[in-house]
Amino acid sequence: MEGQLEMKKTHRMVDGKWLQMNKQFSSLKERQKTKIAEWVYSAYREAYQKSGRIPGKGSEREILDSVMEKIEEADIWIPYGEIAAHYRKRRNKLKKRLERELTETEE
Repeated sequence: MEGQLEMKKTHRMVDGKWLQMNKQFSSLKERQKTKIAEWVYSAYREAYQKSGRIPGKGSEREILDSVMEKIEEADIWIPYGEIAAHYRKRRNKLKKRLERELTETEE
């Protein structure tokens, strides 16, 4: 009985599935992390192509919403805040990757 009570604190029934409400990015499977990382870069690159400049904090919501749509379509459950934190940590690496890609295409 105590185990069930413990489960109810961190899990919630949504659409007939138990979802872990405090799930972290690090607890995803490696292939899920890889997919999400590519989606983040894709959205970052699209934001650059639309505006013609490196995406800043103003583009964050648009990028994250695009990534969350793909995550939901893939039936991966992770809180929005975890994806936002992951994006913020990786933002500088995304910028460097984009700049490297842009200089390679110019050559």
